[in-house]
Amino acid sequence: MKILEHDIKNKIHFVGIGGIGMSGIAEVMHSFGYYVQGSDIVNNQNVKRLKKKGIKTFLGHSKKNIKNINILVISSAIKKNNPEIVHSKKNNIKIYKRSQILSLLMNFKESIAVSGTHGKTTTTSLISSILEYANFDPTTIIGGIVNAYKGTTRIGKSKWIVVEADESDGSLSTLFPKIGVITNINKEHMDFYKSVDKLQNYFLKFIKNISFDGLAVLCNDNSGVKKLIKKITNKNFITYGFFKDSDIQASNIFFNKTFSCFDVKIKKNFLFKKEIIKGIKLNMLGRHNILNCLAAISVAKILNIKTKKIKNAFKQFQGIQRRFTLVDTINGVKIYDDYAHHPEEIKSTLDLVKILKPKHTIVVFQPHRYSRFGFLYNNFKRILKNCDKLIVADVYPAGEKKVNYLSKEKFVKDINKIKKNLAIPLNKKSDLPKIIKDNTKFGDLVIFLGAGDISKWAYDLPLQIKRKK
Repeated sequence: MKILEHDIKNKIHFVGIGGIGMSGIAEVMHSFGYYVQGSDIVNNQNVKRLKKKGIKTFLGHSKKNIKNINILVISSAIKKNNPEIVHSKKNNIKIYKRSQILSLLMNFKESIAVSGTHGKTTTTSLISSILEYANFDPTTIIGGIVNAYKGTTRIGKSKWIVVEADESDGSLSTLFPKIGVITNINKEHMDFYKSVDKLQNYFLKFIKNISFDGLAVLCNDNSGVKKLIKKITNKNFITYGFFKDSDIQASNIFFNKTFSCFDVKIKKNFLFKKEIIKGIKLNMLGRHNILNCLAAISVAKILNIKTKKIKNAFKQFQGIQRRFTLVDTINGVKIYDDYAHHPEEIKSTLDLVKILKPKHTIVVFQPHRYSRFGFLYNNFKRILKNCDKLIVADVYPAGEKKVNYLSKEKFVKDINKIKKNLAIPLNKKSDLPKIIKDNTKFGDLVIFLGAGDISKWAYDLPLQIKRKK
């Protein structure tokens, strides 16, 4: 594929350019000097950011958008009947998947790819921050809004690129990184994978694709990754975690209400000298974020980055939007917004909440995708029963067909069988201010959980409550 060769004057159109993953790749390609444009059905913040950078965007999808275009880029979220895809097929316009373009970008640089079911965005951001602080000047493509970058990308001038590898459609198996990170492997996106064995095989292929002189960085605490480790042959790897048999291990963990503090023990092996790092401080809470830090430390040590620079990078890390983000405090009630939409992510978030010791925890939960909600239904019940009040919204379909038996009413009924009067359905978004006021007191915490449009509800709520006074 000669898509990225400068001597070929390709015009590249991104379908759904406002998506987290698509916008990042489009921005990087634009910065490299290629003609890039795109379309989206929503004029979101990503689209507005790209416009400011001089990238032409269209609101809505139409064959009129792709006049004089010879490359079309799509993601797995784009349906086959999209008019821009249909027109491209009829007119022999080359169509490439987002992952193929990402793979090509990675081929031009020394690449670090972060994969896994959870923690990818935070881990990618932490690695990028360390490399930036250590003057590696990396290009970075991330599946979330990084506060320091005010977007999903960082444009660097060095040979290094750090990317978040999407596992939702198996596309991580098309990447060929120098360093490959796997944060965890849990049951997710089973509408695509169908079985745990198939899921495992895609991650195994990801490891096999690491360059012959490269390394895998693997979480030793996750059962799915531990199973994978047993299958790895002819590939060097480093493990990290809380377990003592990890190459890089966290210990002496301390949390207060604003930061985490911990030590790190590095075992002597084929790559590392024995080392103990004291007093690493991170302005984020939760054991899951310490694991993300360990992954970043592993990569940094592979690259021989000095410990002092690693510690300083963590101190300056500004976090990511929608990762336990404090929205506002109203009448002594703290309101948080979080992206957690998988039972394991929700568990990590609720464990984090416990550190803050609120009087009561009120969860507003928007299930994301019928396929995920159905497959992990019992897991959601098991985890969400651990709050003090649960407000359940309709499933955010994300393009999937409605499944009538997977309703908020059914979930409320089922979870109330476990814990009486725990859950209530959210019939209308306009009901939220009253529900929150009626179910909260000074010292309580409200957290909005989900990957749909629920983040906007969290940010709208404080103003709505103030108006009703």
